Formats: sequence, structure tokens, C-alpha cells
Amino acid sequence: MKPICLVAILKDEEPFLDEWLVYHKMIGIDHFFLYDDSPELPLQQLLQPHAAYVTVIPWFYVHEDLPGRNRQTKAYLNAVAEYGAGFEWMTFIDGDEFIELRKHDTINEFLAGFPNAVSISLRWHAFGHNGYYNDPPGLVTASLIRRKIEPHYNVKSITRSQAIVNIPNAHICELKSPEGWVDANNRAHENDIYDGISAVAHINHYQCRSFTRWLKRAKRGTVSINHMTGPVWLFDEEETLKMFVVSMSLDKNEMIDTYMQKYTAAILYKLMKMGIKKYNVQWNN
Repeated sequence: MKPICLVAILKDEEPFLDEWLVYHKMIGIDHFFLYDDSPELPLQQLLQPHAAYVTVIPWFYVHEDLPGRNRQTKAYLNAVAEYGAGFEWMTFIDGDEFIELRKHDTINEFLAGFPNAVSISLRWHAFGHNGYYNDPPGLVTASLIRRKIEPHYNVKSITRSQAIVNIPNAHICELKSPEGWVDANNRAHENDIYDGISAVAHINHYQCRSFTRWLKRAKRGTVSINHMTGPVWLFDEEETLKMFVVSMSLDKNEMIDTYMQKYTAAILYKLMKMGIKKYNVQWNN
């Protein structure tokens, strides 16, 4: 049994996946199970340089009769059923989310501090567009360095595969027993934010890589929320623009956080060695 795998359902994330995969592989993710939710199914060919540690599962219109609330949770439950037995831990994050370790070099070192935990909740830190009109030309983790000061109440989870009973939403797993559900400080999970709750580890949520990409959200849709019951701004172009003005550009660029730039040289070097030429100019600079 390997230590940990990462599961994600992806659509329109192609420009950013090389960096996302290389970084998470670098900190210790053993394998990635990526559910391709695009009708064009581009990931299989695109991710050939990562084939040794990536499994791509075509998912567009495949999920209809499977258990789960939506396409996202159906994918997660499918991964637990099909692949969970091979891994002690599973984490479920999106293509715009990076696990950031502040006190450890690898995720295995981090997990070693949780011998009795069954699920670890990591708080979000929401990053803004940093003034980019179009997508930043280099690494997301090097270019987007402005974020909201306070962590978000939402979490993403790292959970022991054998403890998962159900996955009701993208943020938490339903467990066989609630005992052992902790946060990154090994304290019992709670909804309230306290000082230092994200100081050991958290999720960097690069939810707005640029102004133009943000405006595409309404057309792209979402895999986790029904358009009949979800927030209007996720499905209406004018409301998406309004949300950018009143929220994203207002409070998601409050403070500078350059911690992830410590990985820039290593990520660029690995991408160059893999023959991924998109970042050659940044590497040469």
C-alpha cells in the first residue's frame, strides 16, 4: 500500500496542470487520479510526460448512473471504490488548489505527525488575480502572490481511504467514526477560525488566475453545484463580473505571500528536464 494519492475532476485546467502535477509530486504525492470532465477529453494526450504517476479517467457523461450528489462527488466516490485500497491516504482537491506545507518538506513527513488521525482538514487561503488581465505567463505559484489575509472557513481534506463511508461534498468525507477528524495542528476539527489554524499546512486556492479567466466561469459551469440551487453568479456572466468587482478584486489581494516562490527554481528545472517548453523563457531569466 502506497502512502497517498490525489484525486481531482478537471475541466479547462490544461494550461496549469504541468506545474500543479510537478509541485505535488515533488512534495510526495505518489499517484494522481484525474477525472477528465471535458467533452474533448484532452488530458490523456496532454499529460503523457506525467504518465508514470498519473491515471486519467474519461468522465464526461460517464457518471450519470453512479452514486453521489454531483459529477464531482461521483468521481471521488469512484476513486475510493476503484483505487482506495492501494493507498493509506487520499486527498481530494481541484486544479487551482495547492497543498502548502509550512513546517515540513514532504507530505509524508507531515502525515507522520498524525498517527491517530483519520481525516485532516486544511483551510483555504484565497488568492486574487494580482492585477493580471490575462493569465500570468509564468508559474501560478510564482506570479500570484497576493491573497486575502484571513483563511477561509472552507477546508479540503486528507483522509484515510479505509475510513471513508461517503463523500457528501468536495470539502469533507463522511467517516466511519468522527473520532480522529483533526485540523493541521492535530486539534479536533472545528468550524471556527483561530490564530495559527493554517500555520502548519493549508490549501492555496488560486481561484482567480486573471480577470479574463474569471469571466469564463459562467460559461464553463461547475461540477459541484446545481444551477437551480447554487449562487447565481456562478452561472450568469453579468453576476460573475459583479462578483469580481465587489469581492475578488476588493479583498483577495490584501497581503503579499511569497512562500511558494521557494519552489520556483525546482519546479522550472523539473519542467525543463521533462521537455515542457512553455516555461523555458522564465527558466532562462
